[in-house]
Amino acid sequence: MRSSSTAAFRAFGFGVLRQFFDPRPLAAEIDRVMHDGLFSRVSSAEEIRFQYVPMMTAETAVSLSLLDRIEAVAADLLGRSVLPTRAKGVRYSGNTAWRTDSISPLNSVGFLAYLEPLRGEDGALRVLPGSHHPEFRDALRRLGVDGAGDLDLPAHVVMSEPGDVILLDEHLFHASFGGQTRRQWRVDFVGAPESAEAEHLTKAFFAGIYPADWDGGYDVDRYPSYGPDWRNSRRPAVAQLDALGVYELASAQEAFTRSRRRSTSEPR
Repeated sequence: MRSSSTAAFRAFGFGVLRQFFDPRPLAAEIDRVMHDGLFSRVSSAEEIRFQYVPMMTAETAVSLSLLDRIEAVAADLLGRSVLPTRAKGVRYSGNTAWRTDSISPLNSVGFLAYLEPLRGEDGALRVLPGSHHPEFRDALRRLGVDGAGDLDLPAHVVMSEPGDVILLDEHLFHASFGGQTRRQWRVDFVGAPESAEAEHLTKAFFAGIYPADWDGGYDVDRYPSYGPDWRNSRRPAVAQLDALGVYELASAQEAFTRSRRRSTSEPR
């Protein structure tokens, strides 16, 4: 990214890479994994309803390729080498209340790509520019913004087209209202730890992503959080995630999902 774009991201907490990728192969890949990988369960939080499937295997080569391209952007924004969470395809419907995606003191960046053209009335992402800065964010929380619905706030609507990638500081307040069903690809990055304290915080960051008692409603054997194609690759992040115990966290979560599938399929 240009230095001016990086500075703007750090000031406002978001940005857009216009027409960063060809959306057609990714849309087809998301449709396929949604068809092949989902069980009937639909996750929900208040009005929002969503389903998701990780896209980190040899079957999702388009997703992995996009993740690799974005890694350099994430490293530029965070000023160091970075670690990915997991890329995933998501299908949303309904509204999303005002929220932030992280309470960790670590800097992290989400990269979101919507596969439908989105405007304000279509469920486009809305952000409160600058709300990732702690003083502003805390002031908004005192106003009761966190978890609130469509308030009359001075929000910016991030209009996007398929092929655009939205960059989002995970501490930034964001929401969406008025949307119908929409598809999203997403991956998040956090800086690789450079101290013992940062390592402790990074482990906690990933533990929050992979709680051991969460069933995401998808086929964890076909679409694991980090598939063999990822773990056998020579990407620098592979060994770093292993050393942090991230694969153990993801495997424990997947084991819980398998146990849920077995319990619901047993005859009564």
